[in-house]
Amino acid sequence: MLRHDRHRTEGQPSVTTAQQREAFRHRLREARNAMGLSQRALARAVSRTPSAVWQWEEGRGAPDPQTVIKLERLLQVEPNALARLLGYVPASELSGGAMTVLDAVNADPRLDQDGRELLTGVYRWLVRKAKGRG
Repeated sequence: MLRHDRHRTEGQPSVTTAQQREAFRHRLREARNAMGLSQRALARAVSRTPSAVWQWEEGRGAPDPQTVIKLERLLQVEPNALARLLGYVPASELSGGAMTVLDAVNADPRLDQDGRELLTGVYRWLVRKAKGRG
């Protein structure tokens, strides 16, 4: 979590892997340098702190999906090029336009098949339980 980035929700878990952050950090720095921007200028342009940008470029954190969209536009990189590096699924690729819990479980690279099956089972149990109350 980015402690110095005030736009992140306190206690929000990291949803990216170290490998994803590593690929993202190199591409971000490369694109920022190509545009001739300092970390401070980039931070100002996307309404984040210079410390947050530094952390992204060091692979210590990752921006939220909305900030990644701003970065892609500002740095003039192909849409979703940075987002894909972090494992973010573009809304255009989701069938209903919004990610479901099961979509998120299946897309999470940190989970193995057993983890996916367990979370899917718990989710379906919770839905059945909620229907029984309603």
